Amino acid sequence: MLVAASMTVTGLAATSMPATAADEVSQGVSCASYSLPVRLSDPGEATETMWGELCRPADRRPSTVQLLVHGGFYNHAYWDFPVGNGYYSYVRHAVAAGYATFNVDPIGSGKSSHPESGVVTGDAGTVALHDAVTALRKGTVGGQAFTKVLWVGHALGSFYAWREIPRYGDVDGAILTSALNSYNPDHAAIVSSNSYPAVQDPKFANSGYDDGYVTTKPGTRGAMFYYPATTDPAVVAKDEETKDVQPIAVTQPVAPPYGITVPVLVVAGAKDWLECQGVTAYDCDDPSSVRAHESQYYPPEAKLEVAVVPQTGHDLALATTAPATSALMLAWAKGIAAP
Repeated sequence: MLVAASMTVTGLAATSMPATAADEVSQGVSCASYSLPVRLSDPGEATETMWGELCRPADRRPSTVQLLVHGGFYNHAYWDFPVGNGYYSYVRHAVAAGYATFNVDPIGSGKSSHPESGVVTGDAGTVALHDAVTALRKGTVGGQAFTKVLWVGHALGSFYAWREIPRYGDVDGAILTSALNSYNPDHAAIVSSNSYPAVQDPKFANSGYDDGYVTTKPGTRGAMFYYPATTDPAVVAKDEETKDVQPIAVTQPVAPPYGITVPVLVVAGAKDWLECQGVTAYDCDDPSSVRAHESQYYPPEAKLEVAVVPQTGHDLALATTAPATSALMLAWAKGIAAP
């Protein structure tokens, strides 16, 4: 019988971290960016380039690196958000805890290459991300061969893990956020209606992207990705400013994570508009209900744990509860692979 533990975060206030604490998180970090040659098929040639930023403590070289993979319509800014002087930066919190992070833009997003959208499928993106893990293991990134790699995903970045980890088995554990195995179909339809070809958006009008690259319509992200009680208006405004594109082909159906055999922590926002609000398969206000539902998709080797963050929406890293979410993620990580 599969047994999964649940963790509940309580007592989180929708307030700002004191400036001194945020300053401490932002200091002592050394970062450098890299562009890696990656493939879209295996076997295949490395025809594309994946951008990533390696950050680690300025005074040491950790043996464990966390591969950070953002969700759809985002880029690497999701994990290192330019508001709050480190308050909304999982990168800064992870490095302060002693870890190295490699914060990547999967193919078709951010500073990585944007081939014809139809070739950027879920399988293609999976191969490219496997190449990034391989580079971390071999020392191609930063001149250091990391002993252990933890996958940290958000939404689409977590769904990539559902493909990559069973196929390659090349990471030591995974933190999968905003990636439950059910959703509200009515809200999913609204997401679709709130999206359009990126070239129709002022931000991407001159990008040269084909119509298979889509983005969110102006002014729609706040309602979809946030919960009012834990939302900073300045974050939503910057989110609109830094929004990115998503290749339609990456949204093709993906099988549940039956084949993941490394430890997994699933983290959800209790008020996630897509995966909690109006969903009947489980009750996100009851972590044991979420645990019971999710446990059927993971084998015993995953040692599944589930954390539900109260009063928090889809963008866990961008809610005012972000520091507490980061803390629980890092506490779990240290039990799986210390820095």
